[in-house]
Amino acid sequence: MSEPSAQNDQPVKLLVVPERTATRNDEVTELDVVLEVRCRIAEEATGRTGGAMNLCLVIDRSGSMSGQKLETAKRSCVEIFRRITGNSLLTVVVFDDEAEVVINPQTPRDRVEEKLGAIGTGGMTNLSMGWYQGLLELQTHMTDQHYNRLVLLSDGMANRGETKKATLASMASRARDVGITTSTVGIGTDFQEDLLEAISTASGGRFWYIGDSAIESILEEEFLGALTVAYDRPRVRLDLPAGVKISEELHSLRSSPRGGYGLRSLKGQDVFNFAVRLEIDPERVDGESFRIGATLYNDREEVTAAEETVTLAPQPQVAATPVHPLVTSVVAQHRAASTDEKLMAGLESGDLSSMRTELMAEVERMRAVEADMKKRRSMWGDDVRYQGEMGNVGVYMGNNAVSLALTELLAPYGQSPVVQHFLSRWRKVVKRGWARNDYRDMGAYDVDSDNQAGLLLEAIRLVDRLIIEFPQDRATLEEHRERIREQLAQLQ
Repeated sequence: MSEPSAQNDQPVKLLVVPERTATRNDEVTELDVVLEVRCRIAEEATGRTGGAMNLCLVIDRSGSMSGQKLETAKRSCVEIFRRITGNSLLTVVVFDDEAEVVINPQTPRDRVEEKLGAIGTGGMTNLSMGWYQGLLELQTHMTDQHYNRLVLLSDGMANRGETKKATLASMASRARDVGITTSTVGIGTDFQEDLLEAISTASGGRFWYIGDSAIESILEEEFLGALTVAYDRPRVRLDLPAGVKISEELHSLRSSPRGGYGLRSLKGQDVFNFAVRLEIDPERVDGESFRIGATLYNDREEVTAAEETVTLAPQPQVAATPVHPLVTSVVAQHRAASTDEKLMAGLESGDLSSMRTELMAEVERMRAVEADMKKRRSMWGDDVRYQGEMGNVGVYMGNNAVSLALTELLAPYGQSPVVQHFLSRWRKVVKRGWARNDYRDMGAYDVDSDNQAGLLLEAIRLVDRLIIEFPQDRATLEEHRERIREQLAQLQ
């Protein structure tokens, strides 16, 4: 991969990677381009690379959280509190019908664990009130020296307060503009994933689905992520010459109020990329080549810049120019989001009849991307980055293979009540993957593998119930069960 030599020793690299380094000189044509940010900032496991943290944990304490879930969340808060040092600040808000601040930065340290231990369960689920209270608390303690992070954890249906997705997303976007990022954690099977995903995506945070376990690991991940934030409000501005314009945005990033595209917060060893499609009119380009430039900012501060030259050439020369596999991969991942969106709609309606062909095509498309990456490995120039992207593609193929196996099993039985319950959980897993692509948080997490394995195990048990309900289909259902066991074995 071509990397600007001036950036080789910098802790943050911005790369401009065109699909080809040449484009036609005799007619208007299109060119896909990837912009990639690579952070290589040294960090310690419990240290941080920048200023202090202003962290708020907002926890659902409604009746459905009673027992192990709430106790685990409380224990995680204690562990996080014990690790906060220096000028960092911790606030804990709990909510049910009402919201209550149980810990704030002024709480004496010798009283914090006692107050956390005293949290008990309550009534209904006013998610918006709890979140709004957390935002207000963070704003009260904001300074130029603090990164502001909120983690919202819920297992229930929001049945009080504001429940409109668009309204909550708009509030999240405004909070991001003033420097507050929200990540959301959905537990169990009853929470409204659309609300939690909308809040996290609009604010530049992450949406997690963790089934009935792993609360500790996710809060730990979010805590360490907050500790190692390198850039809290990054944005990338693309600079194009005359004759070159964006014809399609191959991403779901929002425009930044200060220009360019707003990215999620970037951590110490993070990689973030997205693609755009350019239209080039050679008659309007000045000269026999042009430059594509990009600049990375953190809020108003310029961090680094990069550019790449593309040559205008005859068609045979363009055809002989190799296609960069990173561009192929990133564009394919963006296109895969439309398949996930269709799958989520099918899971909502119970109609999976049209998804088999779509998922088979998606699996084959990712296999082709993987083969192309292997074939063009020499173009990467960075083996760690190559392995990372191979892992991203592998996650996509594995997720799609699981979805294909489940679709083939369940498509004829979508209206069965036992299948409807299963589809609700499956949709949450798909939503988590779709959201990760939306904010380009790629790679493998243990929680996602656990969710896939949990789905497959539940599907195996579901087959037994379907055999009772549809005894005439026993042989076919047993064949599907064996395929699902094969998928499960590949995950383990």
